[in-house]
Amino acid sequence: MNTPQETNKGHLLTLLNVWGLSFGCAVGWGAFMLPGNLFLPNAGPVGSILAIILGGLIMLIIGSNFCMLAGKMQDSGGFFAYTREIMGHDHAFLAGWALIITYLSIMWANATAVIVLVRFTIGDVLQWGFHYQVAGFDVYGGEIIATWGVIILFGLFSAFGGGIKQAANTILAFILIGGIVILFCGVLAMSPQHASFYPAFAPDVGGTPFLQLLSILMVAPWMFFGYESITHGSQQFHFPTQYMFPLIIATVVSTVLAYCLPIAIAVMGIPPEYHGWNEYINNLGNLEGLKALPLFYSVKSLLGSTGLGILTAAILAGILTGIIGLYRGASYLLQAMAQDNLLPAAIAEETKDGTPRNAIISIMIVSLLIPLLGRTAIVWLVDAITISGSIAYAYVSLCRYREATVSKDSAGKFLGITGFIISIFFFFCPIIPNLLIGTTLNTESYLLLAVWSIIGLIYYWYIFKHDKHDHFGKSFSMCTVLLFLNFFTSSLWLRQMMVTKLPLLRQSGYAAIHEVLNTSSIIQIVIIILILVFMGDIFTIMRQREYQLNIKVQEEQHTSQVRNSFLIGMTHDIGLMMQSIMSYVRLARNTGKEYETIKGNCPQDRLDSLWQALRHTDSVSHYFLNLVREMGLVEQITSNHLVLYPRATDIHYSLQQVKNIFVIQMQDKNLDFQVDSSQLDNSYVYCDENRIQRMLLNLISLAYDVSPMGGKISVSVTQKGFAHRRLENKGELGVSSRLCADYELKVNFTADKERMDKLSMDQRISITKHLVNLMEGAFSIESSPAAQTEMSIQLTLNLAKQSAVSYTKYESMA
Repeated sequence: MNTPQETNKGHLLTLLNVWGLSFGCAVGWGAFMLPGNLFLPNAGPVGSILAIILGGLIMLIIGSNFCMLAGKMQDSGGFFAYTREIMGHDHAFLAGWALIITYLSIMWANATAVIVLVRFTIGDVLQWGFHYQVAGFDVYGGEIIATWGVIILFGLFSAFGGGIKQAANTILAFILIGGIVILFCGVLAMSPQHASFYPAFAPDVGGTPFLQLLSILMVAPWMFFGYESITHGSQQFHFPTQYMFPLIIATVVSTVLAYCLPIAIAVMGIPPEYHGWNEYINNLGNLEGLKALPLFYSVKSLLGSTGLGILTAAILAGILTGIIGLYRGASYLLQAMAQDNLLPAAIAEETKDGTPRNAIISIMIVSLLIPLLGRTAIVWLVDAITISGSIAYAYVSLCRYREATVSKDSAGKFLGITGFIISIFFFFCPIIPNLLIGTTLNTESYLLLAVWSIIGLIYYWYIFKHDKHDHFGKSFSMCTVLLFLNFFTSSLWLRQMMVTKLPLLRQSGYAAIHEVLNTSSIIQIVIIILILVFMGDIFTIMRQREYQLNIKVQEEQHTSQVRNSFLIGMTHDIGLMMQSIMSYVRLARNTGKEYETIKGNCPQDRLDSLWQALRHTDSVSHYFLNLVREMGLVEQITSNHLVLYPRATDIHYSLQQVKNIFVIQMQDKNLDFQVDSSQLDNSYVYCDENRIQRMLLNLISLAYDVSPMGGKISVSVTQKGFAHRRLENKGELGVSSRLCADYELKVNFTADKERMDKLSMDQRISITKHLVNLMEGAFSIESSPAAQTEMSIQLTLNLAKQSAVSYTKYESMA
């Protein structure tokens, strides 16, 4: 969870502070310019106001989704963190990429709007120094420096302002909403045309009132985007998260008023020479100065310079709250992405009060390049944020739906899927040309969308390729969405480019547009090639990683099977040891009781029996200890790197130890149990005694299980042939040799056919085969028609001297 290291309670945000941030990020320069540019021309006053109110209700659905997630996760990463936790890192990348371009675009638009406001109110006071044009917008050196000043001033203020910036932003938010309300009341009181809202809808653009209303409704993400930025840095809230949704309701109501009241103000103060607002709006292209700005003209004509001053203060407050709030929201988003290794780790660092200072400074430095592009380029980018904002809203709604599905919250599922469907409409309606009235983006906006998508693809490719934590490349659906965005936006850009150039075809023929179309086609081809190259490499790496993962899974499955086999066999052997120890302890206890009965006059045969029980218990205990130690070698077993530890061993005595382990059990089942090692010429050899005993224990216990009551089990070891020399490794000193001999260990017993059919599938056979192969020996099972079965192990062992064999205290007493 993304939490501040040591939050200063004096810097925690109150309800008013958070409302100021949410409201200030949602309302900016556009609220004062859109009445004449978008709302009135496309839907009229009533249609626009109804659409904005309906948009506010829809934003409450989106708001309920992210408020619920914020309450459950309480992560300062906001939308990015919610998507990461519920849908994975791949989808979180796309959500974060959509959010960051949206936040930065709005912040840049607000920063450059200061210059436009100066032009409208003061004039050309900043138009000095070098001069050039970008897309028809005049860029002056003085205005660039002034914009840099705004960006740097409020960047440093956001980074070092501490608690002051919270109070300042809240005051500015009150100036914004208060100024709008005061202007509306003043214009309402002074306007001679209270009934000038007729016609309610735009009569000259075509389309039914419903389509006009829908066209404005589809830009709701543009109008409200930023109100959710408070989810970033939510750890600094000085109130319970259950208050967040009521706070969002207050923000939405304030935002609706901030967009609706300027529409009413603009309509109630039209110039007297026009008979209605529609005539005035249709003639805006022929007007200059304040008359070309309906809101400004209405305020100036009805309220004079005082009203214009209040309007300027409200606009400036909207601009500054947007800059401060989005500096904050974007910085916390970058911090969360840096903590997820999407950005350099330095960006994730924060101050003692939880301020992501490095992220703020990074945003400030990047933003210094923006004034050089001019206002028009920023407007193109801002026009496209409805698309990116819709992606973010779709993700948070889908996260709400998935979370509600897990928690079986039917209301949450409904709100989540409703928000997701609405977000999909918000995505497609503005981006598809001429689908709705006045919603077609500029050709350059489509190009910027395509560039943004391609840069996102390339950056995802880079992150994916250098992913050391295996976070990315898990979601094919996210890659599909990213691929769709790239192809869709680039295709729409080419389509719009051709549409805008078709008039030249009628006027001047094909030659006039030949070069433009060729250039556009080449650009699209390059874009497509880039998309295919990077996406192809992503899918190739995904396949390679999937293949490696499959191999790893197979290895782990094999390891698990071997480990299970090892532990099953070990459990069985330990069980045998425990049974033997318990039998000998019982024998010793019985002897002790007899000793008490005869009051100390213990016969020699009873003392011998007691000592024999102790010797057998000691032998079994030593083997039991070796089994426990071998359990620590489970990793060697599973990795097939088990190491043998040969030592000088007396095979004859090892068989006696094995016999001691089983003798009591054989008596309980009335089995004739014989162990014969009399045919050995050389009983002293080098071998891993513990593992040879394990093989015999497995085979004898198997014979014990399948033999009927009163049956017979015989164990023998024989030396096959005479001792011979065996060549050893060829080293620097030449070829060495050791004296060795061939040995055969046999276990013979009687078992019925039904039990013998299950014999080959027994786990103990597998363990024995594994150990025999490890010792480079051979193992076989032979059965006769008389139900006689012989299990045989052939080994070649190096001979040892008797003096090299060591015994324990009780072994030497045998």
